[in-house]
Amino acid sequence: MKVEGSKRKIESSPETRERIIKGAMKVFSQQGFFRAPVRLIAMESGVSKGLIFWYFSSKDELILEVAKRSLPLDVMEECLRTELRGEDLLKCIGKKYLDKYHREEMRRLLIHTMAIGSSYPNVGEYIRKLCEGLLEEAAKRVFGDASLTSLIKMRGFFGTLLCYILRPPSRISNEKYLNEAISLVWNR
Repeated sequence: MKVEGSKRKIESSPETRERIIKGAMKVFSQQGFFRAPVRLIAMESGVSKGLIFWYFSSKDELILEVAKRSLPLDVMEECLRTELRGEDLLKCIGKKYLDKYHREEMRRLLIHTMAIGSSYPNVGEYIRKLCEGLLEEAAKRVFGDASLTSLIKMRGFFGTLLCYILRPPSRISNEKYLNEAISLVWNR
């Protein structure tokens, strides 16, 4: 914070904004988006409640940022930026997906985010982007087209990954599960 005369000027800091988001992710994962009070997010982030509203105009804006980060949009976009195709693209998506959701906090946030998709139009748009746009692009790169069959296979692959992260079987490794999921989808 800079002091200029008798007025204080707050300078934006990417580190402080990120600390607020990380604190919000932890609190939202434990209490859900609607039950979590901003004062608890402030405590977890080590900032004042007012500073949260300096960086985010409302709790809804903070919810939107956390919800976006909880979806696997980054996983899909990162793998689609590569030149990978076919099984290699499925492996990239699957590995990054399982890596992202290995923490309980991220799994809970994903569930909370999916639950608010109909209440928050922007969150619904992120989900639609994932389930329509990015999966269609992935289907083209994996199967060579975006036919209904290819789209269903991609959705099935994502559904298989989702079920795994929600209730991982104790007797199977991530790698073995992912290889089996890929072989089921890849067999034409």
